[in-house]
Amino acid sequence: MTNDELPDPPAIVEMKKLDDEYLELEKEYQKQLSALMAKYTSRQKPFLDQRAKLLLEGGADTGAIEDTATGTPALKGFWLEAMRNHPDLQEEIEEWDGPVLEHLRDLVVKQLDDSDSSKGFRLSFHFAPNPYFENAVLSKEYHTHEESPYSADLSVDEIRGCTIKWKPGKDVTVEKVKASGKKKAKSAKAAKETIEPRSSFFRTFFRSLKKDGQIPEEVDLHEAAMQIGMMNDNPSEKELLRHMMGSDYAAGSVFRESLVPFAVRWYTGEAAPDDDDDDEDDDDDEDGEEEDGEEDDDSEEEDEDEEDAKGAKGKSKQKPQAEAKKEECKQQ
Repeated sequence: MTNDELPDPPAIVEMKKLDDEYLELEKEYQKQLSALMAKYTSRQKPFLDQRAKLLLEGGADTGAIEDTATGTPALKGFWLEAMRNHPDLQEEIEEWDGPVLEHLRDLVVKQLDDSDSSKGFRLSFHFAPNPYFENAVLSKEYHTHEESPYSADLSVDEIRGCTIKWKPGKDVTVEKVKASGKKKAKSAKAAKETIEPRSSFFRTFFRSLKKDGQIPEEVDLHEAAMQIGMMNDNPSEKELLRHMMGSDYAAGSVFRESLVPFAVRWYTGEAAPDDDDDDEDDDDDEDGEEEDGEEDDDSEEEDEDEEDAKGAKGKSKQKPQAEAKKEECKQQ
């Protein structure tokens, strides 16, 4: 009989009973918590609806409407600017994504199951009519489940993106690349061009991934491993897929928990981390080094004075003050 087959000691049996009773209360707590979250989410929704209304028509009475051809006429590119100011999202947006995201009208988050928050959520990107694609809404769903009743960890089972119906010649996820110049074009015809995929928020964010599925063929495995910090680990495709889904879920959670609720603060930059403390630390370090240097110079001068037989005073060697290196917030 192996250790696994041995019966539990009486103390373990009793403690497991206590553990089960505790777990029942925990489940009841989670149920009540989900109901409370649903209640307050419903109460918060009117504020988000009012925000969307202000962005759409809020500037009409004051003449503040900037551009009626964009998704948020009251503040052109509101969502684009908010995303660019968020440190967890700004690197996901390429230059060619910007003009498309200017047509984003509203961003809506909804739990997949109001009675159980562990089952995931849906992000809906509502767009104004635009010259890029036919869709009025681009959606993305995160399907999750509680991995173990003894921990708060969630397992991502599936990420369902959507198909973007790009208008002819308007797909920003691809680019035209001229063919190699090894072969000369016949007569006066222009060199041949090929369509190749390129990095884009609309390519990476709206793709679908499944726990037991395959990594999309378009994904560069080396680049994907580098992006999630696994380049030197030689991960298997299964490991890489798991990390990709985890990273994707984290990005979706940023929208749900941070950007959508407080979008105006990200738009203005107020919610962005303040780098002043780091700058002050750099200044203090430089000042400290400078003071140390001046003390060394003073001691050297005193030695020179003592050794000077003629009693001439040593000359002060004052260093120019170093300029503080300040990192400016990049407005992309």
